[in-house]
Amino acid sequence: MAMNISKNKVKVGSRASRLAVLQVDEFVALLRGQQINLDMERVTFATAGDTDKQTSLTETVRDDFFTDTLDAALLNGDIDLTVHSAKDLPKSMRAGLSIFCMTAAVDETDCFVGRARLDELPPNAKIGTSSDIRQQSLKLLKPDAVPVNIRGTIEERIQLIDRGVCDGIIVATAALKRLGLEQHIKDILPWEAAPLQGQLAVVGRTEDIALRSLLAPLDVRRQYGRVILVGAGPGDPGLITVKGVAALRQAGCIFYDYLTSRELLKHASPGAQLVDAGKRKGGHTLKQEELSRRIRLKAMEGKDVVRLKGGDPLIFGRGADEIEYLRSYHIDVSVIPGISSATGIPSSLGVPLTARELSSSVAFISGHGKGESVSEPQPVVIPKVDTVVFLMGLTKLDIILESLTKAGWSGETPVLIVSKGTCPDEKVVEGNIKTIAQKARSEQLAQPALIIAGKTVSFWGRPRYPKGRILYTGTNPQAYKRFGEIAHLPMIQLDPATLSPDAVDGLIERLDGYDMVLLTSRAAVNYFFRMLEKRGYDLNKLRGKDFAVIGKSTAQVIRQYRIEPAFISPVETSVGMLAAMTERYELKGKTILFPRSSLPNPYLSDGLTARGAEVDLLTVYENTPLPRRPLPMEGIEQVIFTSPSTVRNFLKDYGVIPRYWKILSRGSYTSQSLKEAGYESEVLTYD
Repeated sequence: MAMNISKNKVKVGSRASRLAVLQVDEFVALLRGQQINLDMERVTFATAGDTDKQTSLTETVRDDFFTDTLDAALLNGDIDLTVHSAKDLPKSMRAGLSIFCMTAAVDETDCFVGRARLDELPPNAKIGTSSDIRQQSLKLLKPDAVPVNIRGTIEERIQLIDRGVCDGIIVATAALKRLGLEQHIKDILPWEAAPLQGQLAVVGRTEDIALRSLLAPLDVRRQYGRVILVGAGPGDPGLITVKGVAALRQAGCIFYDYLTSRELLKHASPGAQLVDAGKRKGGHTLKQEELSRRIRLKAMEGKDVVRLKGGDPLIFGRGADEIEYLRSYHIDVSVIPGISSATGIPSSLGVPLTARELSSSVAFISGHGKGESVSEPQPVVIPKVDTVVFLMGLTKLDIILESLTKAGWSGETPVLIVSKGTCPDEKVVEGNIKTIAQKARSEQLAQPALIIAGKTVSFWGRPRYPKGRILYTGTNPQAYKRFGEIAHLPMIQLDPATLSPDAVDGLIERLDGYDMVLLTSRAAVNYFFRMLEKRGYDLNKLRGKDFAVIGKSTAQVIRQYRIEPAFISPVETSVGMLAAMTERYELKGKTILFPRSSLPNPYLSDGLTARGAEVDLLTVYENTPLPRRPLPMEGIEQVIFTSPSTVRNFLKDYGVIPRYWKILSRGSYTSQSLKEAGYESEVLTYD
């Protein structure tokens, strides 16, 4: 049904350029498409940006450079609405004005118009643009280009090429499309253009509720989802907030960092998309710019997105950058705080950051400054405080200690380094400014690590562990927490196998032909799916495939990829898996893909082959020993070995297993390895 507004005439203002007039035409067409009838009168204005064509836009100009006279006319009641290129809006709207609607982008890219394609231009070609951001992007794409500041309408800018002022110009693709000048486009440029490019914004008086309501159907922002930055806490999955868990359960898409516990992903709803955002120093899965763009696009699709970040989202992360970026696109973004590692880890150790007579002030310092090169680390500025906490500073430990000394801190000042704080494999090294570096090197601490310096470190004493601690030698300590207090000493390291892109592409081509995929560990699941994701494979295609997995733990991990296994072996050993599959399936003639580790355990594959199945073994991860470390002894009464390799590596490093330890083994093969070495064990047949 057509909608009308009661007032007789609605005055719509815009700038006077041909492009601005065409944008009003576009707005009118959108109204008609929604059957909204307005009796309109058009009025054009010259803004400061139209009359002043000498000031370069690469300089600082007024926020309302392209809206000033239109804003004033609205507030004075001379007009009722204004139609703008959305990217021309001021960051802060004038009091009394609101954006009534924003349209979808016609095209949000930048394009190149010139004498030839950009990569065909000679060195030192002069490229005109009105944007500092475009000039920076141009320098990355074509370093020899000479940027030229230009102003004027699109038509006037194109004329600069004909007059020889420029060899080419960079403009918004949407502008050329609206003007019918697409034939001039030589290249669509690969960078992300300015926020809101190609979109229209209609502005009116805040108090004009009737007009605002009338235009609501045109507002593309109504279709957007929201983004919530959620703090996951310092490492222990139990330290996330109740509100954070609720957000995970409601999210349609979750972008998570490597510092966040994978245990938290079990709170995700079954239909949620999970995206590994990486963010490990020196090895980011996604660059920050690309990550922000993907979050934005998911929100624009209408998904509610959770950005799950380690610690607190706004403490030494890129949370502020993500908020600013998303808000520049008018996407609703909010924050659920988390326990920062800067405060949570010291508290978990009983180390106060402030204490009467010892410390009345504390500073939190990032170990790495903005833009700092790994090859050229910079000194750290030490403020005048009593306690200092350094985050992400392990690789700069020597420089941090040197900076403390130069700032007047005594060499006897206590220092604590905590690796993987609040996690089962947490490691704490104590010393002072003079001794801590050598101690840290001998302990071979892993990142992430927190460094605390100050007198309050004296509150920490070596932990007095209760009897009954369990030494765990595998890679998944969380699964064994129910047995008691775990001391984690992994005897193996798991890394992705090195497979060529051609080999992975060949596997993807053959994947549909397998009757079944067999997965016998959590690691096999993760490394198999990550290998496919890295090559851009859509895991949704696997949802109809039969997956056979060993045990509840492996099933839980595969469900995190939104795949329900067709078969779960109730007995979590190779022997039990083979027996259960033999009972369940007619194996003769079946083609089975078996992603696995680099270490041979032929029982299952040989058994399946003997029963007539065709089994393709695929090494998806490497199982290698770790360097020898000091053996935890205090309070240990039991030890858990999870595989023959953990047994071999332990005995190689330490020679014997203390006789007073109760030995637990996962599966018959691990038990057999222990028996061959002269040790009896109690077999655990479940995770």
